[in-house]
Amino acid sequence: MDLLLVFALAPPHIPIGPLALFLVATCVAPMTVDDSVIACEIQCPVCGAETVHQEVAPAWGEFRSCTSCTLEFAHPLQRGQDPRALFEDAYRGRVSTNAMDDFRRRVDQRRVILDQLGEPQLWFWTPAFGQVLSWLKRHYPPGSTVLEIGCGLGFFLHALRQEDFEAVGLDVAETVVDINRKDGFHVWHGPVESLPDGWVQPDVVVAFFMLHHLEDPLSFLRTIRRRAPGAGLALAVYGPTNKGEDASFPPRTLIRWNATALATALRRAGYEPEVHDLASTGAESGPVRWARVTLGRTAGVPWLYRLGKRVERVVLQRLPADARQESYVVLALAQPRAEPEGNS
Repeated sequence: MDLLLVFALAPPHIPIGPLALFLVATCVAPMTVDDSVIACEIQCPVCGAETVHQEVAPAWGEFRSCTSCTLEFAHPLQRGQDPRALFEDAYRGRVSTNAMDDFRRRVDQRRVILDQLGEPQLWFWTPAFGQVLSWLKRHYPPGSTVLEIGCGLGFFLHALRQEDFEAVGLDVAETVVDINRKDGFHVWHGPVESLPDGWVQPDVVVAFFMLHHLEDPLSFLRTIRRRAPGAGLALAVYGPTNKGEDASFPPRTLIRWNATALATALRRAGYEPEVHDLASTGAESGPVRWARVTLGRTAGVPWLYRLGKRVERVVLQRLPADARQESYVVLALAQPRAEPEGNS
C-alpha cells in the first residue's frame, strides 16, 4: 500500500514525521487497509506477542487485542501531547472530549467531601479502595510512607493520613498538586520518570485508575521497581466490563486492562502479584444510576449529601448479585521479587 494513503488516513493529531517513524518502527509485514483501519503486525506493549484488530477508535485509529495476555490497547499508542497539559486542561474544564469533563466536576465534589465533611471514604465508589487500606494496615505499621502515583484530588491521601500513614503523592496536573500541597501533603508535580532520586523513599506504592492513561505501562512499572526496589505495590484498574461509550477511548483511555494482562505486566516488571477481579457495587445499573445523579445535585447541602451517600451504601449492599457486573475492577497486590525475570 502506498504510504501516501497511510498519511491520508492518519488521525489529524499525529504529525506526519513522527507517524512515518512510528510505521517504520512497528510494522514488520506488508500493510493492508480494512474498514479504513491500517493493519500491520503490532506487538503487545506488555508481553510483546502478536496482536489483532479489535475495533475502530473514532478519530484516532483502532484498538488492538493481544493474542497472548489479552491486553487491549489503542493504536497508535501515542497522544502527541504532554500529559501534564492534557490533565491540567481537564481539571480546569478546558477539555470535554471522551468525558474528560468528569475531572472538573470532581473538583466540586472534593470541596464537599473533604473540605466540608472531611470524609474521604464517601468518594470510594469501589471496594478496591477499602481493600487496599486493609492490606496496608495488615502489612505495614503506622508511620510507613505510602506514595500514591496519580493522587488526583487527594481522597486516598486523606484516607491514608486518617490511618496514620505518611502519605506522599505524585500527579501530572498542577491544579491538583497545588490543592494537595495546601492540605499539607508532600506532592511531586510530573510523571514518575521525572521524580528526583531520593525525593521519597516509600515503603509501598499505590495507584488507582490511572494505568489506562499510559503510553508505556511496562516502562512505568519498571521505573517504580527501580526507584523503589523494596516497596510493595497496589494497583487498581478499570476491568473489562467497566467501559463507557466515550471514556473508554483515546485520548482518555489508551489501555484496557484485565486480570491476565495486569498480572503479566507486573511479573515482567519484577513483581509477584495477587490479582483479583472485583464486581461492581451495582451503582451503574439504571435506577440506581438515576438516584446517584439526583444525589449529586445535593452537594450544595453537605449534610444532605452525606446522608444520601450513607443511604446509598446501605442500598448497594442489599442489591442482588445479578445487579452487579463481574470484573468491573481489577485489583493487584504485589511484592517485588528478589530478582526480576530475565526479560524484565
